[in-house]
Amino acid sequence: MSDFTRAIPVVVSTTLNIPEPGAVYKGSSSTNGTTVTSTGFLTSNVKGGDSIQVGATGVVNLNAEIHTIISVDSDTQLTLSTGVVIAAPYDFKIYRANGGTLLEGNSGYSVLAQLDNGDNITFIPVGQTEKVSLTNNTSFSVTEVLSEIKVQRVVSCDGSNIIALDTD
Repeated sequence: MSDFTRAIPVVVSTTLNIPEPGAVYKGSSSTNGTTVTSTGFLTSNVKGGDSIQVGATGVVNLNAEIHTIISVDSDTQLTLSTGVVIAAPYDFKIYRANGGTLLEGNSGYSVLAQLDNGDNITFIPVGQTEKVSLTNNTSFSVTEVLSEIKVQRVVSCDGSNIIALDTD
């Protein structure tokens, strides 16, 4: 088994890749829609194209929303590609994008997912544009397969607790 150096909870998305593990900024916002405000972003660390995971106050986790940052408008305001659905105020974490919506030339991750018998997971492996769907059952362990494949995007999953592990 590989030595994993970093991990990130995976937010299922049909449009965005799993971002790079290790949040570059954490904060809270009191605005909804495509504008995020906070007491101050480290603008040297946050840039357009980065990913932002948004969750209820105190809870940025696997049930979070994920969006792309379009622009850093000031030290206190960001503009997102899509509107935040969770009611303000909310907490967020910002991560470096891993290619954003691009499907080629991005690094991927080993993925762990808590899957019950009959649960499905659909993902896009590194270097592919086609989706792969697997169903967990007593004679086929999806978890073992996922640990051997580099995944860049999880499109859908019946299971819970999806975590991406980085070996770089």
